[in-house]
Amino acid sequence: MKLTWLGHAACHLQAAGKDILIDPFFTGNPRFPAGYEDRLAKVDAIVLTHGHEDHLGDTVRLAKRFDAVVVAQFEICSYVGGQGVAKVEPMNTGGTVVRDGVRYSMVPAFHSSAVIEDGKPVTMGDPAGFVVEAEGVAVYHAGDTCLFSDMALIQRLHRPKVGLLPIGDRFTMGPEAAAIACNELLELDIVVPIHWGTFDLLTGDPERFKQLVRRGRVQVLAPGDSIEVAAG
Repeated sequence: MKLTWLGHAACHLQAAGKDILIDPFFTGNPRFPAGYEDRLAKVDAIVLTHGHEDHLGDTVRLAKRFDAVVVAQFEICSYVGGQGVAKVEPMNTGGTVVRDGVRYSMVPAFHSSAVIEDGKPVTMGDPAGFVVEAEGVAVYHAGDTCLFSDMALIQRLHRPKVGLLPIGDRFTMGPEAAAIACNELLELDIVVPIHWGTFDLLTGDPERFKQLVRRGRVQVLAPGDSIEVAAG
């Protein structure tokens, strides 16, 4: 499996012959690597953790361009379906969908989820995280969340070995809380900090996070950087 961080919470997973985008915030993302979309030959699936615009991002446009399936909460799938997206896999927290050799499990997150239209919030269901499993590798994308003790149950049920954890603070965990998640609740081999440095309000420092983590190897990526992960 190849994992590429695209700035903010956006990621590109390549596994089992499939190209999967998570929270594809491209347009308006100051940390999105220039020209990356031009290098995408295909997108098979788009996974959305919640409906905020910095996570919903370019989903509708990309799903139409690549004929990709959107995997998300029922309400989000209904919303993007109304925007002309043809393929959706609606689900809800606690559920699992297997499609084209990839296993998508929706897990809890503590945050909010709405899109703002004409100054008014439109509900997009509940926020979530996802465990995406392919080629024997399970990746936990925590979405936007605070620290919560049931991360231990996510580890117990899905046994992820790679974690994408927000550390930016203010809207999610900061470095200290995310380090507790790693040291006490999760058993990750590789941890990639996300949702940091995009905007001035996100003050969490990935180097501080790296110093605090005692369990698992922290990989601080620059936008566009990739890591290869094998089963075992």
